[in-house]
Amino acid sequence: MVYSYGFRSLDRRVLYLGLSRFIRALGRVSAFIFLPLIFISIYHISFLLTGLILGSSAVIMAIVQYYAGKWTDRIGRRSFLIIIPIPASIFYFLMFIAVFYHLQFIYLILPWYGTIILNSLQYPAIEAAVADITSVSERLSGYTLIRILANLGAAIGPLIGGILSSINFSYIFILASVLTIAELFMLYFNVKETYTIRNINKEEIKFKIFKSDRFFFLFTIVGVVLGFTLRQNGPTLTVYAFDLKALPLIDIGLIYSVNGLAVIALQMPILRLMSSRMNAVFWRGIGTVYYAAGFMVLAFNSAFAYFLIAMLIFTIGEDFMAPTTQTIITTLAPADKKGTYIGSYNLLTSFGRFFGTIFGLYFLYLLRGSTITFWTVIAVATLATAMAYVFMGNSFVRRVSRSSGVLNKA
Repeated sequence: MVYSYGFRSLDRRVLYLGLSRFIRALGRVSAFIFLPLIFISIYHISFLLTGLILGSSAVIMAIVQYYAGKWTDRIGRRSFLIIIPIPASIFYFLMFIAVFYHLQFIYLILPWYGTIILNSLQYPAIEAAVADITSVSERLSGYTLIRILANLGAAIGPLIGGILSSINFSYIFILASVLTIAELFMLYFNVKETYTIRNINKEEIKFKIFKSDRFFFLFTIVGVVLGFTLRQNGPTLTVYAFDLKALPLIDIGLIYSVNGLAVIALQMPILRLMSSRMNAVFWRGIGTVYYAAGFMVLAFNSAFAYFLIAMLIFTIGEDFMAPTTQTIITTLAPADKKGTYIGSYNLLTSFGRFFGTIFGLYFLYLLRGSTITFWTVIAVATLATAMAYVFMGNSFVRRVSRSSGVLNKA
């Protein structure tokens, strides 16, 4: 399966969708990175309760995305793109107030859940909009452009967040609030509606898409396991670095900035490789192998330099894997069910992220005296998932060939 390489042929709206992701990441990534530290360090919430709160957010996010995906297939994408940022900005401002004045924990949690719901409402619209305005052969490049711009924001954001957090944790939320308004203006003036509304069968509410599309079901089940293991690259890694290894906040910001910078440097060569041979599911497996290697680096050394090395390895894996997620899903999906497929996948895989957050932080705490065991188990499970993807590659090609024959406009 051959994908086109490069961005010149892409609809200009893909660029603006990517720029909106850049603005979003610039403001919001720090909030996600440093929030578990706020829970544990300022509000003295336990590791287990922190895992439960963050894990539950993954399930809430996916449930909302599931229905949002179906709604975007019924009413279009633009409404979600330009309405959601307004209340999201307000919620981030309320989080700033809660942390700055050290209000009770509930005043931080409630607006945070509000941002989770709102972000989840908007996400399927952005991803489906990219699929609307790209052909199947262009799609890998389209999602890659979105990812590069998002990670440019994710490279700068944690650096700013590390500096702001060293002054006061609350300042990261005021930054998110202001930049969310900037995102609104970007989308309002530059992204017109991408979707032509069609009559839609409501059968997907009962997950009949999984019965009729066996490959999509298998791909989703493997994604559940992947969600569990890769969740350790998020809150678990942050808590491990700060609470167990006592890295300063600015160093944590630098670790996550390496991720964003490496994406920018490596994504295009990796895209060229993926565009020239094999298929998206195979390359997803290769990317997952790199994640397993990164976890093994954490297992055997916890010095700051090794955190950077592990993050670089994670990023190579992410460069292979991240653009393939929506490419695979929207290639499998019929034209009038792209949002539904995205939402359904995110809903089921959220359970992997949910249990990954809870058990990750819980077992990290239990094994805090022997973290080599923790990271080795995660690495082995990740490697097993990678092998599943590699073996599924040919099945993906056959599935796409049966449904479309050739790569046509979707």
